[in-house]
Amino acid sequence: MASYPVHFQVVRPERFTRLQLAIRVLAFVALGVLGISFGALFLAAYLGLPAFVASRLAGQRAAPAEPGDAPRLTRLLHWMAAVSAWTGLTAEHLPARSPEETVRFEIEGQTHPTPASALWRVLTGLPSALVLALLGCLGGLVWLWAALSVLLTERVGDGAHHYLEGLQRWSVRLLAYQASLVDEYPPFSFADAPPHLPPARVAP
Repeated sequence: MASYPVHFQVVRPERFTRLQLAIRVLAFVALGVLGISFGALFLAAYLGLPAFVASRLAGQRAAPAEPGDAPRLTRLLHWMAAVSAWTGLTAEHLPARSPEETVRFEIEGQTHPTPASALWRVLTGLPSALVLALLGCLGGLVWLWAALSVLLTERVGDGAHHYLEGLQRWSVRLLAYQASLVDEYPPFSFADAPPHLPPARVAP
């Protein structure tokens, strides 16, 4: 596939620990007790990012977005990607100081959205979101298989890792599009061909 301007890679660990798996499960249970699901969190970001961008743009006299918004949104998505990598069982731990510890994330180019174009993405992003939801259902089964593998061998197989990483890459690309950080529509693909990021190495 042609290179897409949003690049995402996980620094894959050599091994996963049963302790971190147990912490994930406890976190999932805690969120469940509060009535919060990851699907609901993603939906909130999917709807909230266009609304935020449109609100910021509508409050400005000039059409281009405030220079500080794009870097802040990019940083927010980077942290979200790092948390997603941990919950999604592709990274072993949550980053302590910076999301770069576990994931590489880059957005190329600039955009010049308007309030109308930002809000319109709530509708235009639906095809990608619906396909992502279907793939996410299968991803739940892949996650369970990966969790069982961690429980037994403290490893995640290549196929499971690539699927889960691809699922996370798709979601962060879609959210970057929703945040009007890119104009190109997210590709219906798990693949990545980053021209600037070095290949993700295996983390110790």
